[in-house]
Amino acid sequence: MHSLGCTPHLSPWNGTMDADGVGIQRALSDMFPACTHPGGLAWEISTGQLPDHKVIAHSPTGVTGWAAFSADDTRLECAPEDDATTAALTSWLFDVAAGSRFSIAVHHEQHALQQDLISRGLVAEALPLAGLSHPAESFKAHVPSGYRIRPMEDGEEGRRIETHRRAWKPAELPFTDGSGGNIDPNAESRFSSSALESMQAAPLYRRDLDLVIEAPDGSLAGCCTFWLDPVSGWAELEPLGIVPSHRGLGLAQTLALEACRLTGELGGHSVFINSAPLPYYRAPWDAYLKAGFTPMNRGIRKTQAGDAHPH
Repeated sequence: MHSLGCTPHLSPWNGTMDADGVGIQRALSDMFPACTHPGGLAWEISTGQLPDHKVIAHSPTGVTGWAAFSADDTRLECAPEDDATTAALTSWLFDVAAGSRFSIAVHHEQHALQQDLISRGLVAEALPLAGLSHPAESFKAHVPSGYRIRPMEDGEEGRRIETHRRAWKPAELPFTDGSGGNIDPNAESRFSSSALESMQAAPLYRRDLDLVIEAPDGSLAGCCTFWLDPVSGWAELEPLGIVPSHRGLGLAQTLALEACRLTGELGGHSVFINSAPLPYYRAPWDAYLKAGFTPMNRGIRKTQAGDAHPH
């Protein structure tokens, strides 16, 4: 996968799970946790969350990395020791950014990228690049009385979509500082039937790992998809949401710990959550800490000097 000496070929990527998307996902499997989890990438592809401009790096042996840019989201990922791909993608990034301000995640292992960004005047932001992890364990999580965790059933796709949309309605998310009051109350989650179909077509998707919580009255109280990558042994929870009327019962922690149990049964060793202790949205971070997840210091975010604020 790695191109340590030759300059890679760069080509535009359309941001779908086409052959290039699958190639990026495979490359991420080799690099994780020093990159986006391949399951997290599949989720972003399915829900249209990737930056506007995207490029993929190829060598004769396959995909070596990728980069993407938009005003509010910038990426650059390749094997940390692959200086040739790092240099090529960095040059592309600054060309496409054309003087625009941006913030970019830099994992600790990406020494060449960090040095290049420093030489171009970028500095560290206050909030580090974080995450949470938990070992895959065999214990069974305690489920509140009357609730039941199970995989999504055949024909239940509509209920699954509606549960996600209720759990992730922007104005009803548990913002720590009350900033949710500024959100349009009519705004809705972008999750849809086409997003679910795209997610299910991704190579790492498994229907038995697409979980729901059934409430005592038969309704769905929450849902969670986790993506087990057999190459790295890491699973990622993405997404997990609880319907507002069922919050405060520990259901998020219960779902996360059930994912840990299933990951262990299926041969994985750890579960990852892409979360950070954001000052305006600490609820997920605090909930997973309470469940026993451990903070990860994965790296830093870099931005132009004079713009080093918490991200």
